[in-house]
Amino acid sequence: MRRILLIFIALFSIITSAYADVRGLTTVVLDAGHGGHDPGAVSKDRATQEKNLTLDITKRLEKKIKEAYPEVKVVLTRSDDNFVSLGERAETANRSGANLFIAIHINASTNRSATGYSVHVLGQSSDKNRDLFANNMEVVKRENSVMMLEDDYTTKYADFNSLDASSFILLQFMQSSNLQQSLDFAQIVTEQLEAGPIECNRGIWQDPFYVLWKTSMPAVLVELGFISNATEVNILRQEENREKLADELFLSFKIYKEKYDVSVN
Repeated sequence: MRRILLIFIALFSIITSAYADVRGLTTVVLDAGHGGHDPGAVSKDRATQEKNLTLDITKRLEKKIKEAYPEVKVVLTRSDDNFVSLGERAETANRSGANLFIAIHINASTNRSATGYSVHVLGQSSDKNRDLFANNMEVVKRENSVMMLEDDYTTKYADFNSLDASSFILLQFMQSSNLQQSLDFAQIVTEQLEAGPIECNRGIWQDPFYVLWKTSMPAVLVELGFISNATEVNILRQEENREKLADELFLSFKIYKEKYDVSVN
């Protein structure tokens, strides 16, 4: 019964999104990863936390969009150092009637030499010859593990199991209408980020991030370098580099909005 209800909600979201498209891209949700008692990834020297970097870049991006497009509503899932659950982040996006969802994160790995930026959309691994999601499971587990910081998380997230076939079918159904637009925006972001300051392009990935699964609009999750990499964390600590990353994300938004508005009008 619960799955039937979720499918109905998904259909409703698709229908309402279709009507919203007539107006063009009018609302964007910016999701600064982690926050509050959830620091996210932390640098080796413990001096830098992911939650602070993501919030700083997100607020810079918010300012740029508002200045260039005063008619566009910009919604932040968090505007300060507060903990916001994955479910609440998605619900904020869905309630706002957003046309685009951008989650901003900083990557980490036990491999200190891991480097680069990547952009993620919802879905199955594009390589059919490897296990479902296996190649990127370390990142997926880390980002989804935030749900375990919540009370009664086993009940709240009972319908989400990225390795369960029935969950994946529902996952595909809920986002199938938005996948191409998500991929289009992801491609634009990867191209803009090639200008640096993070040099390595790790490409576009399809992964089962919960926050992407629950949103009912085109959505991406961006990993802007590795906090676990000594070179990249030093880059991210510099204000001018965070400003440049925000510039590149803004240019991505601008390019996507122009294409989106033309396509629906």
